[in-house]
Amino acid sequence: MDVIALLTAFGLGSIVTTLVQTYLTRKSALDDPNYEERKQAYVGLLEAYHRAAVENSKEAGKEFAYWQMRCELVSPQPVRNAIQAIIETNERRAERQVAHEALKNVLRADLGVVRGK
Repeated sequence: MDVIALLTAFGLGSIVTTLVQTYLTRKSALDDPNYEERKQAYVGLLEAYHRAAVENSKEAGKEFAYWQMRCELVSPQPVRNAIQAIIETNERRAERQVAHEALKNVLRADLGVVRGK
């Protein structure tokens, strides 16, 4: 009788474990595409930001605008605000540095990147 109870408990535990693993796998699969989309948009934005700073051309500015729009589609409000601050401080160097640091911080927070010390 004890063996039957043990086998039953073991079977029930396996079923519960399988159900929990299935749930977590599905939840992870739903979260990953959004994370990857945000990461891709942020990398594109930063590359366009660099290019616009180096080249200072209309084409580079248009590329930055394209990535800004992509970020607007997938990012939370703090990231959108930080990108807007970058744009608004284009001619004010001291304020731009503050906006630049703020952008890095909100991107790190949104992607869950821990800042190294």
